[in-house]
Amino acid sequence: MATRSALERSRSALHLRLLAAQRRLVTKQQSAVIVIGGNDRLAASELANQLTEWFDSRTVRICAPTAHAHPKHPFLWPYWQDMPAKGRLTIVVGDWLTRTAIQAAHDELSGDALRVRLKSLRTFEELLAADGTSVVKVWIESPEKLLRKRLREAEDTDAEGWVVTPDDLLLTKKSAHNLTRSLRVQGSGKNLPWKVIQGGETKHRDLHAGLVIAAQLGQISRRRAATAVKKPSGRPRGLLESATAHPTLDKKGYSQQMVKLQARLGRLSRLAAQKGIATVVALEGPDAAGKGGAIRRLCGMLDAAHYQVHPTPAPTPEEKARHYLWRFWNKVPSPGHLAIFDRSWFGRVMVERVEHFAKDAEWARAYAEINDFEARLAETGMVVLKLWINISKDEQLRRFQARELSPHKRHKMTKEDYRNRKKWDDNLRAAEDMIARTDTPHAPWVVVSGNDKRYARVAALKAVCRALSDRLD
Repeated sequence: MATRSALERSRSALHLRLLAAQRRLVTKQQSAVIVIGGNDRLAASELANQLTEWFDSRTVRICAPTAHAHPKHPFLWPYWQDMPAKGRLTIVVGDWLTRTAIQAAHDELSGDALRVRLKSLRTFEELLAADGTSVVKVWIESPEKLLRKRLREAEDTDAEGWVVTPDDLLLTKKSAHNLTRSLRVQGSGKNLPWKVIQGGETKHRDLHAGLVIAAQLGQISRRRAATAVKKPSGRPRGLLESATAHPTLDKKGYSQQMVKLQARLGRLSRLAAQKGIATVVALEGPDAAGKGGAIRRLCGMLDAAHYQVHPTPAPTPEEKARHYLWRFWNKVPSPGHLAIFDRSWFGRVMVERVEHFAKDAEWARAYAEINDFEARLAETGMVVLKLWINISKDEQLRRFQARELSPHKRHKMTKEDYRNRKKWDDNLRAAEDMIARTDTPHAPWVVVSGNDKRYARVAALKAVCRALSDRLD
């Protein structure tokens, strides 16, 4: 047993070591996530508090969702909210695996649902690591006898008594111990294991945990090499190239259908709001495809309190400092609300691919990341629909020229529009790859013929009405 002075010297040395690791993160503009899980929630909270003292707290954030937090949001939603920017660090308590273990111990999560959850956790951790975020995971395992004593002491204090819950002893049982051991293996990303720390006297426990964290930060402070991912090979299905037929709709037919469809969408959206069903609609397409016009018609008879339109410009410095999906996780609609995205997360496999803003490995793995993101939304009962408004190259030129002649639309035209037009074939190939690789049952693509604006607007309304109606039936 180390003397008190030796223990304090070790803790002081650890303090300096952690500060040095934190400075390396800042210097190299890398992020880190320290995850503290286990069967001793009070110990996890104490360790998190100690770490905020050892680290420079100016670049540290605590993420602490409760066991049953945000029940109608995707399970990983609270963790995405607090993902660190480059050069920053997030400490997670109330972590994704402990919350999953508690649900499984209560038999709230089992079978296929549990397997899907564990796969989503593995994907999430690997996604962070592939993006250059250091993921450090510590699991505190306290014996039942020790934990009972600590909980009794906590209940007897005004400061801590209120935080003790019936779940605090749930994971100390032998059956739960075996469960958590299995979940730690099945729910961990590749090369991202949990480091198990035995609970005990506070200062020794925190020293041991801190040394493990410092060692892992030291090992992975260098940017983790991205997992090799194959790029699309060969010609895709030619889905867009073959879409040469562009139906038209006369003005009278358009007006009649528009009135009926907008009224129907208004009714469906109010019913979805009553039932707490959220909806996500993403619109993509070439420049001047008519996305804005379609969105205005979609919103024509909606309750303004129940929807939000999100244009997607170039990412801000704050957004660039995080994973590209972070800014979309922050816009996930609340239950009963509708979110419409004018361009979306598909920028990663479209403009960032074509303009080489993303490395080949980054956009190549994005298809799987996007499919997982949409699956996490859909598993909460959310409606997820993607619309590609397809126009021909000749039609795009006609619209560009018309915009330049219109005083109300002239401001939309820039030199970038004509520069992008020169990459029509590259953009077409990227779009076909995107649709082929991200068209899923839970988040389907609908390709809308867009040369005739009236037809496209009606088709977009029909698609959204159909998706909502299918979910509400």
